[in-house]
Amino acid sequence: MKLHRERGQQTAGPMEPPSGPASRRHVPWNRLLLAVALLSFWPPPTTARLTVDTVPPLAAEGSIVVFNVLGKEGLVLGYGWFRGNRVDRAAAIDVYQVLNNSFTPGPANTGRETIKPNGSLIIQSVQKRDSGTYTVVTVKADLTNVSASGDLQVYSLLQQPSIQVSDPVDRDKENKVVITCNTNETDISIKWIFNGQYIKAAKNIFLSEDGKKLTIDPIKKENAGKYQCEIFNIGTSNRSGIFELKVKKSSLFDLTTGTVVGILVVTSVCLGLIAALVYFLFFK
Repeated sequence: MKLHRERGQQTAGPMEPPSGPASRRHVPWNRLLLAVALLSFWPPPTTARLTVDTVPPLAAEGSIVVFNVLGKEGLVLGYGWFRGNRVDRAAAIDVYQVLNNSFTPGPANTGRETIKPNGSLIIQSVQKRDSGTYTVVTVKADLTNVSASGDLQVYSLLQQPSIQVSDPVDRDKENKVVITCNTNETDISIKWIFNGQYIKAAKNIFLSEDGKKLTIDPIKKENAGKYQCEIFNIGTSNRSGIFELKVKKSSLFDLTTGTVVGILVVTSVCLGLIAALVYFLFFK
């Protein structure tokens, strides 16, 4: 945003307002530059009518974000976009001059930002460091300046978690299974999915405090099925692969403790009766 001096023509100092009435259709180019330059020194007035609509306000890394300028009034000669909630020359992203359809990138331009002729700011392939406030200043035909701000939050895409299962030998021995959701992501929540439905703790299903470990103890027939863990944050989620738990239908562990004790008692009684009958028939 430099002021250029045309040969044979003098320009006003940076702190002097332009002289003479401003035309709404033919504003001298040096006046527009002067108005934009003044933005670096004097904070522009704000108005409730001019607003910025961020689409989307919550965006994933690598996506495209558009800051739309709404509520414009009168003839607009130029737009200036800045990082942050105040107008600062060092935070200038880009300036668009309507009269000659020209763009002037600022120090805060990364090469991913462009201004559309309607004043909207587009950021390609947003990154987490792009999160924050963005301010637009419109320069009208009478050289008055109006500003508005919009906010953007960028979140990282989560890497797919994996599932780790306790040793199957120990599982058969102890009749329990421990399923662990492995992930290096931080600031996340974890949910477990059983046959496509979210599950919660139950009489024989236990979740660790951080949600990473799911323990089934004891394993029952109804616990057979497909298990997944899902990690999620404020903006996105990702699911692990599927682990299928199989339960032997004839397993002794499918029986309740009372049933097992009853079988053992009946078996002992039957063995006693058989022994007594053999003794009576062959040794009496």
